[in-house]
Amino acid sequence: MAEIQIRDKRFSLFLSENEILEGIKNVAQNIRPDLENKDPLFICVLNGAFMFASDLIRQLDFPCELSFIRLKSYESTKSGGKIKEVFGLIEAIEDRHVVILEDIIDTGYTVYDLKEKFSEKKPASLRIATLLFKPEALQLAVIPDYVAIEIPNKFIVGYGLDYEGHGRNLRDIYKICD
Repeated sequence: MAEIQIRDKRFSLFLSENEILEGIKNVAQNIRPDLENKDPLFICVLNGAFMFASDLIRQLDFPCELSFIRLKSYESTKSGGKIKEVFGLIEAIEDRHVVILEDIIDTGYTVYDLKEKFSEKKPASLRIATLLFKPEALQLAVIPDYVAIEIPNKFIVGYGLDYEGHGRNLRDIYKICD
């Protein structure tokens, strides 16, 4: 579909499912040489990164674990800058190779906060993988280690990302119409 309606907003097609999957495949290829012999722990940030985590983990052909945490930082179409931990990490990460899986990095507040908290637990290494990266929106010095797709500073929905709880189920990614 070229355009969709979600609640009171119109969105136009931005990235196809094939483009998204190609970006994820590239991330997996970049992760492999860094972590294939280290039994890494991938931590998926819910809700948005669940589709990214699912598709990425299936691309990895080496021993690894996947866990989930739930955070919230968005209200409507704006990043609030305040991170609320809704459901936290239960695995021990000391001396583990950890990769945080994010759906999108825009302001950087969520990833910055997670890196600070997880660094205190003394992992062997701590990396960030994101499906989408908006360098124009970045407000903190947080650069992801692995990026599937770099995008401009537009509000998007689909492939796990939502607008007021809707649109996560879309296979493609749509940008808000101006």
